[in-house]
Amino acid sequence: MAYFAVSYQLEKGDDYQPPWDAFEALGAHKVMRSFYFVDLDTTAQNLRDHLRQFIDDNDHLAVVPFSQRPYKHRCYKGTQDWIDERFG
Repeated sequence: MAYFAVSYQLEKGDDYQPPWDAFEALGAHKVMRSFYFVDLDTTAQNLRDHLRQFIDDNDHLAVVPFSQRPYKHRCYKGTQDWIDERFG
């Protein structure tokens, strides 16, 4: 399993529902407004390519793999549980 931090920024007027649905279908955890943790058996490039279909060409997307325990402050509910489940 690989862990990814994914962030996106949609330009004004864009529809947020398609990326929200895509993250939900992937079982992603919403850490902050436009920032998710994802654990999948894939590569960062494949995840980026998959998510690009849910945003417009003028939107922004970053997919960053990570292997060490992330540390956070004041993230959305459940974030610490997500981290603890994967990094003990």
